[in-house]
Amino acid sequence: MPPTIITSRLLLNQPKMEDLKKIVKILNNEIYSKNTINIPFPYTKDNAEFWLQLYKDGIKNENQYIFAIRLKDSGEIIGGIDLGIDKRFNKAELGYWLDQSYWNQGYTTEAVKAIISFGFEKLKLKRIFATYFDFNTSSGKVMEKAGMKKEGILICHTFKNGEYQNHILYSIINE
Repeated sequence: MPPTIITSRLLLNQPKMEDLKKIVKILNNEIYSKNTINIPFPYTKDNAEFWLQLYKDGIKNENQYIFAIRLKDSGEIIGGIDLGIDKRFNKAELGYWLDQSYWNQGYTTEAVKAIISFGFEKLKLKRIFATYFDFNTSSGKVMEKAGMKKEGILICHTFKNGEYQNHILYSIINE
């Protein structure tokens, strides 16, 4: 089981069954599907249960570390963050989402910095990378504030909702 990561305002820890209702409430908003590869719309209880199962499978197989992002004071879930591990190449892909009512307050950057430290210090990863759709520049700002560097543009990298999507690629190396 991954540890609980504590930051100045957040707890990053295990998602729980009790979180499912809140997760569905947060993610049942088209903005999340529009800005991510894997979050569907509408977002259902089955989708949230699938995410919880991904957490369990990832821990068991040591190939994905999913954390709930919670407010430190209340323990309330406000997002999710994960590292998808590629053991062969000692790297991980970072992904995250945050309740829209907490956007632009530095919570995502705080969580990303903490998960990068976890990846480098505890998992001994060499590289952590992430991409975002080219129109979601706020996500790029989070990556930059967390110390990640832009590597390039992946043209027509994915096909979603009938359109090819360009991704901007960022990474950080464990020196």
